Amino acid sequence: MLDWRRAADYGFAESLTRAEWAWQFLRRNPDYRRDYAWFSETWQALEADYGAPPQRDFFRWKQDPRAWRAESEIAGCAEACPGEGEQVLIECWMGAKWGLRKFPLDPSSERPVPGEALDWREQAIEVPEVGCDDLQHDQGIMALAFDLALPLAPQLEAARIALIGRQRALDKRGSLPPRTLRAARAIWTRYLRLLDAQQAGAAPDEMGRALGLDAIDTELAAAWAMARTGYRRILLLDD
Repeated sequence: MLDWRRAADYGFAESLTRAEWAWQFLRRNPDYRRDYAWFSETWQALEADYGAPPQRDFFRWKQDPRAWRAESEIAGCAEACPGEGEQVLIECWMGAKWGLRKFPLDPSSERPVPGEALDWREQAIEVPEVGCDDLQHDQGIMALAFDLALPLAPQLEAARIALIGRQRALDKRGSLPPRTLRAARAIWTRYLRLLDAQQAGAAPDEMGRALGLDAIDTELAAAWAMARTGYRRILLLDD
């Protein structure tokens, strides 16, 4: 088991890929752990009754209510799952909910063994409309207005220049999250240690002393944001 106090225990982070970084955060998410515990127990019970793939009796398996979850529970997921009526198979439900394409992985696996490739679903880039109130709280978002009665090409070029300028200014101030694995490695490694420290029952002041952090509450909030949904953003970044 990793000792969050020992930086050497996290040396593996130096060689993590985008897919593996996302997994490191997801496997620390307590909601994923609970879902996986339920899924694993249910799957094993179904195998006990109907056999394990590829020998399982899939026809009888599909007649069992335990093999299904409501499609409405994963509404809004980027990639639809095949199902029957308003239900989807539990393995597809897990994948759609947490962003995995293949069979869900055991969160106790620090790094998936060969044959258990991390195959993430494609992550959609959303461009939401942002109001002025939102802009006051998030310096990483910029809203631009376009005049649809005028030609779009010159407006889009002007928008591109404005976005690049804003991005560079925020980069110089250190106001943007890292955009590459190289830039993020040290920050994300610290987040993993904080998540492991909290799971181990360490007090915030103890974490701050051990890791040399002053704004421990802010750091913990950022770490948990990565474990809850931020891991998906990792898959969109450059190396």
